Amino acid sequence: MENLGIDLKLIIAQIVSFAIFYFIFQRFISKPLLKFLKKQKEDEELRAKLAEELEDRKATLDEKDRKMNEDRKKALDIALIQGKKDAEKVKNELIEDAKKQAEVIITRAKEQVEDKKKDLYKDVRKKIAQVSVMLVESALKDYLTIDSQKAITENISKKIPQIDIE
Repeated sequence: MENLGIDLKLIIAQIVSFAIFYFIFQRFISKPLLKFLKKQKEDEELRAKLAEELEDRKATLDEKDRKMNEDRKKALDIALIQGKKDAEKVKNELIEDAKKQAEVIITRAKEQVEDKKKDLYKDVRKKIAQVSVMLVESALKDYLTIDSQKAITENISKKIPQIDIE
């Protein structure tokens, strides 16, 4: 085979060399590389799964947040409506109190006016009676005696309506 240009020693050395290279490649490069690639693939799948879970959780949390915001808004609206009702109730109570107080004040004022009116009426009646007595005394003083003046004065004062002094 040497005539053909084939060196058997060289071929055997190359086969041994290839076998050693294959063994080393298989043992130290291929298996760790495959393990590394497999781990990378598993990590990628895990990352994708975790990303999907996170998206699901985010969607769930967003939905819960939206519902909570709606609930808070509803509660706030209810509280505002209740506050308005309470304010209206207090307002109406204050108006009623003010009306009652105004009625009491008006009643007192009317009573005071009536009392003053009665007092003035009494005073006027007294003054009229006094003036009448003075007129009768001065007019009849020259014509009647003192006893007849007293009798006439008593008669006039009896006929003038009695003054009620309370």
